Amino acid sequence: MKKKFDGDIYFTPKQAAEHFNLSLSTIKNYIYASKLNTLKTPGGHHRIRKSELLATLGDRVVLRGDEDKFSLMFRLCTAMLPVFKTLGPAGNSLIMHAKNVSMLSGKIARAMAMSEADIKYIEIAGLVHDIGHMAIEKHILLKSEGLTPQEYRSIKNHPIAGEEILSSIEGLKEISGVVLQHHERLDGKGYPRGFSGEKIKKAARIIAIAEAYDSMISPHSYKRSVSKEAAMSELARHSGTQFDRDIVKIFTKTI
Repeated sequence: MKKKFDGDIYFTPKQAAEHFNLSLSTIKNYIYASKLNTLKTPGGHHRIRKSELLATLGDRVVLRGDEDKFSLMFRLCTAMLPVFKTLGPAGNSLIMHAKNVSMLSGKIARAMAMSEADIKYIEIAGLVHDIGHMAIEKHILLKSEGLTPQEYRSIKNHPIAGEEILSSIEGLKEISGVVLQHHERLDGKGYPRGFSGEKIKKAARIIAIAEAYDSMISPHSYKRSVSKEAAMSELARHSGTQFDRDIVKIFTKTI
């Protein structure tokens, strides 16, 4: 049981792992490497100050309250995806694409040594990055031939629709801005706002790469899939203009 001394809270290694949502081996490794200062009991057991854990582990920790928040966000987003099933096989492809983008985005964020909280935000945003397709007419989404200019403009509105849907749901407002920006380009030629460079959220730049990669390697009714190597080559070709060059390099090493 965690105890309080001198105004601070002390944990056993196991309690610290549970409280901060980390593995017990992570806590022990920090102790054995002398990266965590501990208080030893007369029996030789380690006790660790909460303030020491926060100072040492920094943004690696996700507190229980945050974990509950992320769990709620994930459940809400997961519950939204089945609406795509009304589109038949195309809807199933959208659901699989959403899950793939979430997974790939999380991998990139971890390779970039982002905080656990940021990784979870990115994974959740990746899961619903295309939720704005719900607002597009069904016949446009199911169209196998080329789109008319008007239909293409309708498709390009899906980030705006996604942002509006998510910002209207308590608990998902935090990721709505990322979803809005996932089709922006570094050179400012993306949509819907024409943002460029650092004006585009890092999470959106990550999802843009994951989304483009999965779209290229996955079969669609309107185009054939390409090999993973060809998709990587396409990402590299457009890095620095459409995609963040540094993130593409990290993605290439990660996949």
